[in-house]
Amino acid sequence: MPTTKAAKKALKVSEKKRSRNRRFSELTKESVKALEALLGAEKKDTQKIAEALSAVYSRIDTLEKKNILHSNTAARRKSSFAKLVKSVTSK
Repeated sequence: MPTTKAAKKALKVSEKKRSRNRRFSELTKESVKALEALLGAEKKDTQKIAEALSAVYSRIDTLEKKNILHSNTAARRKSSFAKLVKSVTSK
């Protein structure tokens, strides 16, 4: 346990940041799962896939904006999702 006043405050701040980061990460995971479910479906609706991809992009951009993800990591993830969607929808 922290003993100094500054260490106690630092613990509080880190707990708040952790909670916030986990919340945004969970929202992103939900969006990714929704996209993967659409990609794995028998009948592929390109309109719904495009909307889901847009939602994933939006979540990743939010993580990047709030400094939860590094900008290069965000770009890499967006690129990989674009490749995945292209490979599945072009067949």
